[in-house]
Amino acid sequence: MIPRLFFLKQDQQLLIESPTQRRVVNGPGIYFSKPLEWVSRRQGLQLGPSEYLRLRNSLSGECSIQVGPQLYFLAPWEEVVDYEKALVLQQEQYLRLLDSTTGSLRVLKGEQAVVPGPTECVVQGVQNAIHIDGEKAVLVRDLRNGNLVLISEPQVFVPESYQEVVEVRPLIQLEDHEAVVVRSQDGSYTIHTGQSEQRAFFLDPHCELLEFRWSSGIHKDARSLVLTRLDLRPKFMWYEFDVRTADNVELRLGVTFFWQIDTVQTMLASTDDAPGDICSHSRSLIIQAVSQVSLEQFLADFNALIRASVQTSAQTLAQGGRLDFFQTRGLTIHAVEVRSVSCKDVATQHILQEIIQETTHRINLLQKQESENEIKLRQLEGQLTLEKQRETLLQWQERHQQAEGRIAGLAEAEKVKTFFEHLKELSPELRLQIYQLLRKQDALAELSQGQAQLYFTPADVNLSIESKDFQLV
Repeated sequence: MIPRLFFLKQDQQLLIESPTQRRVVNGPGIYFSKPLEWVSRRQGLQLGPSEYLRLRNSLSGECSIQVGPQLYFLAPWEEVVDYEKALVLQQEQYLRLLDSTTGSLRVLKGEQAVVPGPTECVVQGVQNAIHIDGEKAVLVRDLRNGNLVLISEPQVFVPESYQEVVEVRPLIQLEDHEAVVVRSQDGSYTIHTGQSEQRAFFLDPHCELLEFRWSSGIHKDARSLVLTRLDLRPKFMWYEFDVRTADNVELRLGVTFFWQIDTVQTMLASTDDAPGDICSHSRSLIIQAVSQVSLEQFLADFNALIRASVQTSAQTLAQGGRLDFFQTRGLTIHAVEVRSVSCKDVATQHILQEIIQETTHRINLLQKQESENEIKLRQLEGQLTLEKQRETLLQWQERHQQAEGRIAGLAEAEKVKTFFEHLKELSPELRLQIYQLLRKQDALAELSQGQAQLYFTPADVNLSIESKDFQLV
């Protein structure tokens, strides 16, 4: 190579290679190259306060770290592996570093800026510390012996280098009507209910909540209902299946069960599918009962028939001192009701619809007639009440008239008495004649005030009088 003159600034460097060696010259300065030297100019690496370099010596294979702030010039055989920022940890954060040469782990807690060593790598990134309180606990595995420990004391938890956080477990709180089953490491079961003292608890290590997988859907043909908390309150469930009557009519029957878990321990020991058992056993009883009656008999009182088929067997066994199918599984059936009835055959379904419509029409007519009869009855009752009131009115009017007549008679008698007392010097016959004459005078006065025509004739003359006066209306 032809010799050259190089001027170097403070942040510049020359990499000089000859047939036998490699070296660097850092600025500032002047360098005059020699023959057979290959010279290249490169910038120094500026590192900020939170930056670092991961370097590798290509000649020896050693790795190193350079931390800022500084202006760093690479050595002749150094090359940059990573140019990264330091990991800043806040007060409630931590970081795990794994040494790839020794396999050792170390945990660094905040507050600080972390620069990994030359052979260290970050495991799982920056993580937040776990706040353990009354509603949260941490399940930790000791990597030295594999033991699991549940830490529930209130604290801000940061695992040690030999600890691994398996999971954060929430506090299990049960309502008054809830129950859960805990399965331990040896396979035994512990039942917790909302009525017990331990209604709020953390799961111990190697324990888990038992998961129930029950039949669901309208036909109970798939175990897709998954739950861990059991509801001990009464609840309803729909079920639909096919039945056949004695006259060979195939029906699709929809029923509603009102049922309840009575004893969790008995249910746990006897069945793994409580709704499926209820529906399967009840379907058998209902099919047997419906097959013994005709369609007409079934439609006449289907609710009573279905209820009797399911609950009568239980009552019969109870009278004999034995438990029925449901009691042996810790279950109780409170009621069974028919939700829907339909025919599988289309033609039969049309006939059934006509029967239902006719029955409905007949019921409507009966209700209409009952309403009309009730209206007429109310009218008769009203008339009867009115007549009774009229009868009472007439009775009171009659009483008043009698009282008025009695008063008038007494007054008239008093006048006659007074009249005769004043004429007591006269003879009785003469007094009577005078009284009669006065009565005639009163009668004539009354007649004269009206529109009647009065004719006087001698007493010894036989005289007939005919009036020609008339008035056209």
